Amino acid sequence: MLQMTIQPAATCMTLATGPTLADVVLRVRDRILAGELTQSTGDSYIGAIRSLGERLNKPLHMIEATLENLTGLLPENGFDLLHDSSNIAYDLKRRRVMAAVKDFVGLHAAQKKLRDLRDDWNELFDVLVPLAEGKSGAWAWHPLKLAALRAFALVARAHGWQPRDLNAARAQVIDDSYGGNKRAANRTCLKRLDEIRRFPEALGLLPNEPIGFDASHRREIKSGFPVAFETMFMPWIDAITKSGWDPVSQSFSDDHVGHAHVLRAALRCYIRIALDLGRIAPDVGDILPTLACRETQRLVAGEMFARHSRTKSDGHLEKRTSRKYLKGVRQVLSHLGCDVSLLDQILANNKDARAGVTAEKRMTLKNRRFCEALVNRPDLRRRFLFSYQTLRRAAESILSRARGAGHDLTKHEMARVRMLGACACFAAIEIGGAPIRVRNAMGLTCIGDDAQIRIPGKGNKPITVHIPAELTKNDVAIEFPIRWNRHGCHDTIRWYLTEIRPLFPHTDGSIYLFPAVRAPGRPMAPGDFADTFCDLMRTVVDLPMTPHQMRHGQTSLLLNAHPEEIEVIAKRIDDKAETLRAFYGWLDAMRLVERGQDLLVGLMDD
Repeated sequence: MLQMTIQPAATCMTLATGPTLADVVLRVRDRILAGELTQSTGDSYIGAIRSLGERLNKPLHMIEATLENLTGLLPENGFDLLHDSSNIAYDLKRRRVMAAVKDFVGLHAAQKKLRDLRDDWNELFDVLVPLAEGKSGAWAWHPLKLAALRAFALVARAHGWQPRDLNAARAQVIDDSYGGNKRAANRTCLKRLDEIRRFPEALGLLPNEPIGFDASHRREIKSGFPVAFETMFMPWIDAITKSGWDPVSQSFSDDHVGHAHVLRAALRCYIRIALDLGRIAPDVGDILPTLACRETQRLVAGEMFARHSRTKSDGHLEKRTSRKYLKGVRQVLSHLGCDVSLLDQILANNKDARAGVTAEKRMTLKNRRFCEALVNRPDLRRRFLFSYQTLRRAAESILSRARGAGHDLTKHEMARVRMLGACACFAAIEIGGAPIRVRNAMGLTCIGDDAQIRIPGKGNKPITVHIPAELTKNDVAIEFPIRWNRHGCHDTIRWYLTEIRPLFPHTDGSIYLFPAVRAPGRPMAPGDFADTFCDLMRTVVDLPMTPHQMRHGQTSLLLNAHPEEIEVIAKRIDDKAETLRAFYGWLDAMRLVERGQDLLVGLMDD
């Protein structure tokens, strides 16, 4: 059977035990000499492979030439400002490296053999072709769905499975074997196989029962985390994070959603490790005795801190994250009246827990690298500061093409325009006004006397933003104007309100600036928005960043240019000057180091 498993692999400074990228380079050169590749194509493959070695700071003979390893080293969204000029440049290098490695491991030849097979998949396609080509009237099944299913058939064949062999467990095996867009395509095709059960002529070739590979099923199988456990601990979290029941609104006045999210993640991580260690059975009826067990606490805490040195695919946890999770578990157990003295000892005395305290007071390495790139590179600085303009132009380009062609937006175009506009508006608020957290941005109301953002219908009067204290992280009201200027933040927000927001469904009954697409009366989910923002910033603006890095980026640029205005800058981001000194102190440190170097060069020049 052709092995097509693709998972991120660990990288360490040891000699590879199998074929390496140095062997792949030799293979490419042999193909050039044999006339299988042109000189220019072969050179581009070799150049891309060598750039990967530079990226990892490792010689090619130390990098294993397996699809598993290369997919982990070059993920689909791996655009890195330190190594790549643009997302397109990164994708091109990635495709060239993967093409060379796929040829080296014989994947292309193996896929051809799979395509040439005659089996039950071919019989299924024989049934679907008339339905997708309109031979039996109008399309009963879209041709693009058939094309995707043909590609999925190669995946199933590689595992030795025919259509009738698939079930939820085997679907999970396939799901674990891929990442990124390929995983998403496989999931869609697994749903399609259940969809075509409505065609009687196809039933005989399909499993006896639907595969049923939905999101909740995937989550439980993949994580090994019983849903029943979450049912047990969610009331505990609610009791801690929700208070002040208001009988009029039938809701809690104090609902700490962010903290509830952290506690949920902490308990899921803690219990999953306890399951892995055999300290708790998946079918146990009560998880509290295990959570309160001192020996379990000791073992789980040790495993959490040990994961600092592991790869992401093996459950990597930063020390600051492990400490935060253990604090969350301690809070829940203390609330339930359990003995937490051992957890107190671990948090106070364990060296990794202490390192986590220090790490919490510093910016993460990922965020620091992003900020350093903005400070040091004017081109990235302009992309960042004018990102709202780039996103807006991308949306307007789609709209103008549709108008020029005289047709309505397709569903795909509509969805893309909506999110480009929403991201442009968010960026304009962050840049032209002040950086606010995604949860607060998505909750902005624009209708009613108590609207949190007030956008004038015409003229250049300032847009005003007021977020009540009870909705902010620091329990301090956020209030600022967004004034008109020649850079267009004010104009972009008004453009979004008049041109883009009406394209969302359910806007007539929504009070939110960013309404949800599928849930009437609800705001856009912060997590969904953040995922889309990251994707559009990477692919449209050529700047890989998260919404929260809007905050870090602005602060770094302002402190670098105006260190004497630290009180003003702290107020801008709704924080304290002491916090800025702790998180952004590396700016001063770098300036001092560079000044010391200049002084020494001056002595050398004397």
